[in-house]
Amino acid sequence: AETINIIRRRANASEVSASDINIDFILDERGRELLLEEHRRNTLVRLGKWLERVQAHDYNGGQNATERDALFPIPQVVIDANLTSVMSQNPGY
Repeated sequence: AETINIIRRRANASEVSASDINIDFILDERGRELLLEEHRRNTLVRLGKWLERVQAHDYNGGQNATERDALFPIPQVVIDANLTSVMSQNPGY
């Protein structure tokens, strides 16, 4: 927490304790510090937080977002080109 507080003091933000720090805290901090500098969607999908965050922070409440939308469809040409094993499409596509 002390390392985070060094940065927070520099930004005139309130200090935090170790008990305040969890994955959601870290994601919020990364969202502010790295705005438009990282592939945030990929991070949220990898951590299983994408749908939760879209529904909480989307301008319309993520009302149309579903778990299916966390993954993109695999192009059929890629599936067909995989000759060594059976490759299945992502769920929902």
